[in-house]
Amino acid sequence: MRVLIVALVIIVNFILQTTVFGYIEIIGVKPNTMLVIIAVYAILRGDVEGAIVGLCAGFLQDLFFSDALGHYALLGALLGFFCGKPFKNFYREHTMLPLLLTAGAIMVYEFVFYVSRFLFEGKVDLSYYFIRIILPETVYTMLFALPVYHLVFKLNNFLEKRENSRRKFF
Repeated sequence: MRVLIVALVIIVNFILQTTVFGYIEIIGVKPNTMLVIIAVYAILRGDVEGAIVGLCAGFLQDLFFSDALGHYALLGALLGFFCGKPFKNFYREHTMLPLLLTAGAIMVYEFVFYVSRFLFEGKVDLSYYFIRIILPETVYTMLFALPVYHLVFKLNNFLEKRENSRRKFF
């Protein structure tokens, strides 16, 4: 059941990100809610499930937007793994830590994207890319991070309660 719901969340988010969120572009950047989904699942479920969600979400992006298969998948898996690694025991109800981690994940993702796409093409103006792309996308995506975190948090709690009640029953 959990696998189906997580797959549905990834697919619905992908559809929204590629259709609706394209129309709410501000200063040339769109919110990257896929990174928020990866970071949130990694925080709530741990490094292994975060890496799996990141791999699946990245693979979906690779299928539709990449020239080479595996770039987004590898980056999503690594972000999911490292976002879930340090948070074994923390209060999930607090939102500041997930928001900061999501902001860090967005910055790392965009920096790796810069290195892999623009630096190899000879575009070495990192300060321009940071000020015009990375920083605005981080701020803009953070506006979406809080509602997405609360939604996934409630969904995760529902699934955990359901799994616990089934374990007690059997």
